[in-house]
Amino acid sequence: MNKGKLIVVEGACDGIGKSTQFALLKEKLEKDGKIVVHHHFPTYESSQGEFATNYLKGDYGNPKDLSPYFINNLYALDRSITWQTKLKEAYDNGDIILLDRYTTSSLIYQSCLIEDEEEKKLFIDWVNDYEYNKLEIPKPDLVIFLKADFEVVMDLKSKRETNDGIINDIHERDNSFMKKVYDSALFVSNYLSWSEITCDSNGTMRSIEDIHNDIVKEINKL
Repeated sequence: MNKGKLIVVEGACDGIGKSTQFALLKEKLEKDGKIVVHHHFPTYESSQGEFATNYLKGDYGNPKDLSPYFINNLYALDRSITWQTKLKEAYDNGDIILLDRYTTSSLIYQSCLIEDEEEKKLFIDWVNDYEYNKLEIPKPDLVIFLKADFEVVMDLKSKRETNDGIINDIHERDNSFMKKVYDSALFVSNYLSWSEITCDSNGTMRSIEDIHNDIVKEINKL
């Protein structure tokens, strides 16, 4: 039996409409008769997600004072356990695994702490090898990367009531840090050739339907 497909929806930063597009894509795939198993990382309120949750609360200190390799491992543990206990069987059966965040998010957030470009690339390569080869979780077949101008996204983010995770986590408390995350996301997406979807035009967000249609075009290439 052929393996399934692993599709990841990622965003340049919080507030870009990733959750909305994720839900629409899931609905579209299911209407097309696909069996879809979905998951959001990190896995909040689980034993394997506890370390990432504590980190986001600030229990381990400021991200700027921590090794990006250490932080990545907090999330890698979650991804590896969740894959083995929830996702692997469906993937092996040929189903579609649809993920809201994955290793992709660690690549973005943790590499933003690395200033030197060559060192940043080394970190990205290390994470890919560590998780996809050493831990043996699968590499995505497709990463849908939603992007828009930083100012547009921050304006939208300021109007949201929740970030679908840890309220006011250590990342969201620091706008200068979020700009680093944004710049890092664009760098990683370009370096790894993710499928980029531009969500804004002339300083405003495009319609949800138009963005969704662009995503479907990428899905149809699989």
